Parts: sequence; structure tokens; C-alpha cells
Amino acid sequence: MKIRSILLVLITSILVLAACDSSDETAKGNNNSDTDTNNIEEKIVFAANTDVQSLDPHNANDKTSSQVIDMIYNRLLKYDEDNNIEGDMASDWEVSDDGLTWTFELEEGVKFQDGSKFDAEAVKKSFERLIDMDNGLAHSSNYQFIKDIEVIDEYVVAFETDEPSGLFEDLMADLSTFIISPEAIDEYGNDVGKSAESTIGTGQYEITDWEKDELLVLERNEDYFDEKGITKIIEYKTIPEDSTRVMALESEEVDVIDKVPAQDLSRLEETDGIEVKKVASTGQRMFRFDVTSEPLSDIKVRQAILHAIDRETIIDRVVPGMGEVPTSALTPAMSDYIDLDEIPYDTEKAKELLKEAGYSDGFETKITTTDRYIQGVELAEVIGDQLKQVGIETEINVMEWGDISDEWGGLTAEEFDQGIFILGTGGENSDRHLRPIYQTADDNARNHGYYSNEEFDELVTDALTELDSEKRKELYQRAQEIIYYEDPAAIYLYDQYTMVAQRDDVHDVTVSPFLMATFENAYKDN
Repeated sequence: MKIRSILLVLITSILVLAACDSSDETAKGNNNSDTDTNNIEEKIVFAANTDVQSLDPHNANDKTSSQVIDMIYNRLLKYDEDNNIEGDMASDWEVSDDGLTWTFELEEGVKFQDGSKFDAEAVKKSFERLIDMDNGLAHSSNYQFIKDIEVIDEYVVAFETDEPSGLFEDLMADLSTFIISPEAIDEYGNDVGKSAESTIGTGQYEITDWEKDELLVLERNEDYFDEKGITKIIEYKTIPEDSTRVMALESEEVDVIDKVPAQDLSRLEETDGIEVKKVASTGQRMFRFDVTSEPLSDIKVRQAILHAIDRETIIDRVVPGMGEVPTSALTPAMSDYIDLDEIPYDTEKAKELLKEAGYSDGFETKITTTDRYIQGVELAEVIGDQLKQVGIETEINVMEWGDISDEWGGLTAEEFDQGIFILGTGGENSDRHLRPIYQTADDNARNHGYYSNEEFDELVTDALTELDSEKRKELYQRAQEIIYYEDPAAIYLYDQYTMVAQRDDVHDVTVSPFLMATFENAYKDN
């Protein structure tokens, strides 16, 4: 089997030990064969601050959705616990000498949750749906390098690419490549993942109920081809209010929560019966620039704004314990990361840059935010106060999550008007973290602020086909230099931890560096 280490270096062990009361439990789940299933509860209840947006893996674009999708579907490749690439639905694979054809041997005897057969035809149908730009799916543009998909045998499928790709395995392990039931595709088309009955994979769990904005229920797939889940039922409750979610955990109404509120973190860490887990992640909290109009289209203006922001104070006062001050456009949890130092808080430098840009007296702009993100409104308010110190007056525009996400993917450059707007990112690899989010695009389906830099575009495009890992690393590092400060794409506020708070009778929740919590090995003491 061809297994290649994914280009991630995870700094997790020390953080987990520091964050947890118990030093013998890691953030990753354990092998469920060691668990006495006679002494566990039938159900674990998890509370999130928002419902999933979509259970269509080809179209979902948020981590709340992805962590549920991860329980329902399988893909050809996946990351193991050490973040190496390994087979998921592929039992073996190889690439041709010219690097243009990837051939996968598939697991046999696997069934989708609707009883249909998993085979090469199912893989072909799912990927053809994903790469068809006419479907308008969020992730289609990332797979246009796939030229053809050929069924070689019942359980052998081959992908032909336009050019050799050093990232092909990484992309086959991406969360957007899960295989969907062919019967579901035929019946539901682009409505896949919009309801419980239209969400059909081969995964460890299957969805049995979905009451939008209230409750989603997963039940163990008893016909799963690999190790079955330990816990029979995983319930996902939607509890938008931070205080209510925390009280539900404290009263044992729920067993696990994510999006731990900053104001409750230190207290929860000291509460008997509750454990907080933290893992260094690939995620960052940022405020992106809408560069479609002046003055934010001016590089010097954006550089000035970077110097006007006191990130340490923001973290200490608004999100204490939630993350670290950024030093690049990638986090240290990624091996392509380059340390570019913290951008210094320097109001005089900010004023000087504004003067050079022709804005000696400052200007007015908008900060758009949503309370879906932890302290989203508070972060916007503090940024507004800090920008005022250099003459930039701001209006805080608080939007509902549904409205703000609709604008991110639905407006032309002329229509888009969010000013400086809140965003999070957490790609599984450097390509996913950089190219879709910042590469020049005709619409704002992923590049929400319409950022555009020709050199950056060339770098991330070249990286896709660069087979030499060291040369690819250099391309990504140069790309970071551009968007971090030279031609700023965002205000990087803090590198996030993936974090959950849970009752201490719950074990082996997988807390991923990819900003997700999943329950494939989780169980609760009876």
C-alpha cells in the first residue's frame, strides 16, 4: 500500500495534557476493541451552537456540518491518528509512472445504508457529481484537475488527471470527497443532504432523525464493514445560547459541548465532573477584507489596519485561553507553516501608512459579524474601538448566520458590501487552507472578499502540480508571506484550539486538529 505522510506537524500532546485533569487520556480516540460494551450508556448527547447547514459532503462548507458528515460517510483515503494517509474505502492504490493516472482497488462487500452496493460505479457516479460545475456545489472547483474517471473492474477505479499532482492523495482524503449512495444521487440530485432520508453513505453511523435547528440523531450502522461504533446513539442538540449550552452540560442534560464560551472556559476547567480538552489546530479566527472597493482595496490601508490591532489584548480580554497570537497565514500545526513573527501593534505606524495612502484624516467603514462565532460581536466591537484610535470610524453590522453565509456565496463583487467581516478557516492541508479561500475567482463562493493577487495565484496553482515536497513547501511559504502582510488578505486574530468540554464519565471523544469533534470511539460509563 502506498501511504504517504500528510504534510502536517501536530503540536497536540502537551496542550492536551495541560488542558485535561486526567493525564492518561489523549485527544484521539482509542481502539474500541478494548472497551467493555456491557458497562456503557446507550447514548451520548452532544450540544452545538448551531444546526448543520448541509449533510451533502460535496457542498457543506462549515465544521459543524463536517463533523456529522464524517460519521455518516466514507471516502477513498483518510488520515490516521498520526495524520498519515491511509486507505478508507480503498484497500490499495498506485499512480502511473507519468503521474497522471491514479488507480484504486476498493473494499469489497460494502453496502450503503440504503442497501445499495458500493463498487467502482458508485465511486465514479459520486465523483462525477462532485466535479460537475453545473451542479453549483461548493467544492467542485477544487477537483477540475480530474480529467476522467474510468471503471476498470467491479472494484477497481482509475482517475486520470490533467497534470501530475503532488497533492492527489491529500485531496482524496479531503472531507469533500465522501462517497454518496448512487441511488440517493439519482433520487435527490442536488437535494442530497437536505433531509435525513436524502443523507446516505456507508459510514459507521446513519442518520435516523433530523428536526432542523433542534435535534439530529445518528444510530450505529450495524452493517458497517469495519469496526462498529461503541455507542449506539449519538444525539446532536442545537443550543445556540452559550449560557444555556453550558448549563445543559453542568446539569448533565448533555454530555459534550463544543464552541466553549470564552467567558466560561476557566471556570469549566476547574469544575468537578467536567473536563476540557484542547488541541492545537489548523484553524484561525480572522476578519477578512472586502477588497471590492476603496479604501480597503488599497494595500497600505490594509497594512495600516494590521498595525492598529492589538491582538494580545484582544485574546487576553475577549477570548482568554482560546488560542495564540498568529505569526503567519497558516498555523504552527501545519508543516508548510513559516514563522513570519507577530505583526506589531503600532498606532504611529498605522497612521503613517494611512497618510501615505491619502487617508490622513481616516475614513469610515463597516465591520460585519455574527454571533455564530465565539465572541463574534465582542471581537468586532473591540476591533472597532482600536481602529478608532488611528482615525478609522466603524459601523458594527451584526447579521444572522444564514444571512451572512448567503451573502458570502451569492453576491457579485459589485453587490458585496461587508467591509471587514468575520471568518474562520481550518483546511485539512495547505492547499485547502490557502487556494480556495484567497485565489482570484469570478464569484465569492469561497473567496468571499474577492481578494486577488497574481503572484499568489501562480504560487498556489504551481503547488498543485509540484511533486517535490520541499519545492512545494517553498511555494506555500512564499504564498503566506504575501497574504499575511505584503498584500494583506485578512486580520489574523488568533490561532485556534479545537476544544470541547465534556462530562468526565465520557471517554475517547476524538478532538481533531481540523476543528472537529467526532464520536467513532466514544463511550459513556453506565
